[in-house]
Amino acid sequence: MTRGTARDLKSGIERFRLGDRPDVTVLYPDVCFASLEAVGDMPVQLLVASVLEGWRAEDHLTAPAVGESSAPFPVASLVVSRDGRASFHPELSNREPVEIQVWADGRVTVEIEFQGVDVTREPASWATTVVRVLAAWAGSYGVRLVGVYNDRARSLPDVWNAAFEALDSEVTVLDLVMLGERALRTAELSMSGWGGEQAVRRLMAEGDVHALVAWQPSAVLEYWPSPPEPEEVDLFVADVCALANSVRGGALVIGVRRTSSGAVLAPFPRGSWEPELSAAIAGRVHPAPERLEVVFVPVRGDAAEPGGAGVIVVLVPAQDDLLRPFLLHTGGGSVDGNIVLSVALVEREGAETVSRSIAAMHAALAAGIGLLRSGDERGPRTLGE
Repeated sequence: MTRGTARDLKSGIERFRLGDRPDVTVLYPDVCFASLEAVGDMPVQLLVASVLEGWRAEDHLTAPAVGESSAPFPVASLVVSRDGRASFHPELSNREPVEIQVWADGRVTVEIEFQGVDVTREPASWATTVVRVLAAWAGSYGVRLVGVYNDRARSLPDVWNAAFEALDSEVTVLDLVMLGERALRTAELSMSGWGGEQAVRRLMAEGDVHALVAWQPSAVLEYWPSPPEPEEVDLFVADVCALANSVRGGALVIGVRRTSSGAVLAPFPRGSWEPELSAAIAGRVHPAPERLEVVFVPVRGDAAEPGGAGVIVVLVPAQDDLLRPFLLHTGGGSVDGNIVLSVALVEREGAETVSRSIAAMHAALAAGIGLLRSGDERGPRTLGE
């Protein structure tokens, strides 16, 4: 096989304009740069046709060698900028961290640059977790995770890459760029720590619930695999009450299962769970935690679809010191026909909810009474005063 120069090998690429769009700049023989405004509406199938029309299969770098199923490099790549047509400049405009690649066999992949960690030096457990997060996320958006890696030839040490294969030829360039942005947010949220009320709230506002797969239960985060059965309601409310007693508050997510390899999403159809769970909490926790929310979050971004599957998040913000401790009270049975309430002081101890002893509960109540009495100039009072 005779090899020519890169310019000779890609001479056709230098001439193509992505469906006759003149405002696309060729940065290198095989890389084009354009404003998203100019090419955002282009379907993937038109992108593939534009690239392969002017390409000659003359080099093993972009065409599979004998006996190989795929080539090591794409035929051409497209990068975009958020700058509009009027302000776009091929040398001055910042590019999005998303590269759309067209391969000799017609496949389209999306390569995304992530920052903040060197995946080649991180513990194996982290690398495995981020692969699980992105693979689960990709399946919900009609793409396939190809791999997670650090390309030393092209990237800095603190930049790592993930590649996804687009499975739908009807999607547009804009769809793929937005897909890349969601992947960035999901991965960032998955690496942001151990959750908690504020982190989960940010996940709900900015990212995808797949980031939960990377988080472990902790003093401020608890998982339930499914909504509680009637006989489990007291245990569920106990977890919420314990989070309210935490100085930092916390979050409880229903629809996440624990496995030996980590958390797994277990979404369920939307129902009437939110008001039912809110009523259960209000009826069993005293005093009522302030600003507590019970929210259904769809697994995908299509919240408008009726019956869509998702998870339920109970957000428990940090509570005022004057309200703690919160007590859990339930119907504990009856004596001589009179209902007896069972009262407990529950708190988080690591990733578990524990019930404090009678002595500990008495000490907490005595400390509160003592604090109240210390502010009374008349000193302690006897019953009946």
